[in-house]
Amino acid sequence: MTTAAHWPASARYQQVQDTAPGGLGFVQDLLNTASLGKPRKPDLLESVDTAGEWLTSSLAALGTLDPTAPPPHPLDTRGLTRLRTLRDDLRTALATSHTDEPTPTGTAPPIRVTATISVDAEGARLEPRGTGAELLRSYVLIQLAAATYADTLRRLKVCANPRCRGAFYDRSKNCSRLWHDVTTCGNTQNVRAYRARQKERGLASRH
Repeated sequence: MTTAAHWPASARYQQVQDTAPGGLGFVQDLLNTASLGKPRKPDLLESVDTAGEWLTSSLAALGTLDPTAPPPHPLDTRGLTRLRTLRDDLRTALATSHTDEPTPTGTAPPIRVTATISVDAEGARLEPRGTGAELLRSYVLIQLAAATYADTLRRLKVCANPRCRGAFYDRSKNCSRLWHDVTTCGNTQNVRAYRARQKERGLASRH
């Protein structure tokens, strides 16, 4: 039996079964470094020091799943800004729409990285290229491309509750989950929507 990787950022928001497989789990962990939830958790990319601690732990988890994982590398201020921008752009692109509170999807600016294509007897594959934050950005985009071809990227979602926005991996059969946690995020949104409908009906009955 394969032991699940311990993703330090994602562990703050959901159970093990909600984490993405393989290298996509690192992408999810990057998304969950943000200040999310209620009460809000700290932003792990707020400073070079906290980002370094998260990165060391997250790459250690990744190394148990992917032998091609990028090695730990110190982040400077510019690299931290680039990594934070990537995280926020990905959250915008992956945001899940909600019927009562629509969220624009696919509106993030294009994310450009460099990569190397290696070809051998087993086929062609993309390999990350660069150093520091650029190597991480390259790895993340390669994982997203691989997940697209494997048809698993659609399962990496951002909670439809605007007060949460935690990233989770939807393992439901029909890939229909909207909430990071249906018992908290889902109920909160449903109650809010219900009250809004009741208010509208009350106003309508006065006219």
